[in-house]
Amino acid sequence: MLLEAIAAGATGLVVLWLVLQPIVAPVPEAAPVYEPPDPEETARGRALLALKEIEFDRATAKLSDDDYAMLKQRYEAAAVAVLAGCAQCGAAMEPEDRFCAQCGAKR
Repeated sequence: MLLEAIAAGATGLVVLWLVLQPIVAPVPEAAPVYEPPDPEETARGRALLALKEIEFDRATAKLSDDDYAMLKQRYEAAAVAVLAGCAQCGAAMEPEDRFCAQCGAKR
């Protein structure tokens, strides 16, 4: 009978510890996982997507050659400007910059 009382007391203490443990010693939360933005959400992705769209429109005869040439020139100029800058936010970057001054993204 004494042995049963000791076993019941030990079991009670274990159950009490399991219930109170999250309150007494909470587990630290894991750091959030970095998920890069979708390509369409960046300035670079939008510029490249626009170029692909006009290529498709020309291939399906939705754009004339003159319109295609004008749009291609405009979007290529925009893409070159974006590629010279930050791919994440589109901010201007100097050639020697390794990180964006605006958002901190690595070149």
